Amino acid sequence: MGLFSKTEMHDFKVNGMGCGSCERKIDSALKSLKGVKKVEASSSEGRVTVTGKGLDSEIIVTAIESVGFTVE
Repeated sequence: MGLFSKTEMHDFKVNGMGCGSCERKIDSALKSLKGVKKVEASSSEGRVTVTGKGLDSEIIVTAIESVGFTVE
């Protein structure tokens, strides 16, 4: 991916989020990943949307699972 690669958005169905603390835990885990610019975690919808450049879905899933949640 070059300097001018397009912004990507990845959406994940995440199980186990029940509150704002869960959202913040996922937010912190994902914002530390290379290329991540924005994270939107919604416990009410059970969804996480990640926006950035050069994103790797497998790495994102691993990061979410490493803080105690499962991804469908």
